[in-house]
Amino acid sequence: MIDIYPVFLGPAGQIDITGVSLLSILGGVAVSFGSAILVYVARQVWERKKLERALLTEVEEMDGIKDCAAQMSRIAAPPGRQLRPDDVPTSDSIPTTVYRNSTSKIGLMGGFRRGEELRGVVRFYSKVLRYKSIIRDIEQSVPASGATTDGGARSRAATKFNSAVSDNDQEQLYNDIESLEAVRQDIIETKSFDVEYPSQLTD
Repeated sequence: MIDIYPVFLGPAGQIDITGVSLLSILGGVAVSFGSAILVYVARQVWERKKLERALLTEVEEMDGIKDCAAQMSRIAAPPGRQLRPDDVPTSDSIPTTVYRNSTSKIGLMGGFRRGEELRGVVRFYSKVLRYKSIIRDIEQSVPASGATTDGGARSRAATKFNSAVSDNDQEQLYNDIESLEAVRQDIIETKSFDVEYPSQLTD
């Protein structure tokens, strides 16, 4: 098929199709550029939804927070009673792998009118990582020299542990883990990280 273009007479009656050809080229570039933007935006939205689902699934699997909150409600508060390994869940019961592996993509959770969602993700996981670290340190505590945990001369309840966890950290875990569990439940129920925080978790 032969393409037929309108022609224009240039100076001295010469035929000129440059203007029409230039418009065609610019139009093609604009269409290609627009298509590329649409593909990019669609991919970003898809990646964000995929990351959001993965993070929400991970939050649902953090049963260790619930177990720890339940245990803290059953025992005396530190520093009067030091927290022991059997007072806390295993740190592995509070998974954070998805978040740790997605730090380079976590900005996807923000975007237009989603700033609070991004801040909510960072805020929640910051709390989780802090308390998970305390739990891990308690988990790795060992009986102090001369102490026994097998029903020997010193009762198990009185056993002291060598621990790198300060009294302040133990008190924060004891006092705040129940509130963190409440926040976790709100996130699960609303399927959003943009939730309210109790006053003791707002620092």
